[in-house]
Amino acid sequence: MSEQKKKWDDRLNPLYFPLFTAIPVEIWLTLKSSSFSGVEATLYIIGVLFLIFAGAVETDSEEGKHRAIGYIYLLSALTFGSIGLFKWLT
Repeated sequence: MSEQKKKWDDRLNPLYFPLFTAIPVEIWLTLKSSSFSGVEATLYIIGVLFLIFAGAVETDSEEGKHRAIGYIYLLSALTFGSIGLFKWLT
């Protein structure tokens, strides 16, 4: 039973949660052709803040895998934030 639980714990690791939630939403909003409405701009900001939070938490970890993914989250937050700001200003 413990091996089966370990398999599920590896699949449902909270480390990967932003990969399935924030990053697809940010990509969808970035590739959207029309300008942001109020709700979409708020969703975009919340997604970037979530990536910053997840990246900051994961870079504080001792494991190398967690740190690497944390830096990926921080880099993607920086990228999406700058693209969103550019898209909003133009």
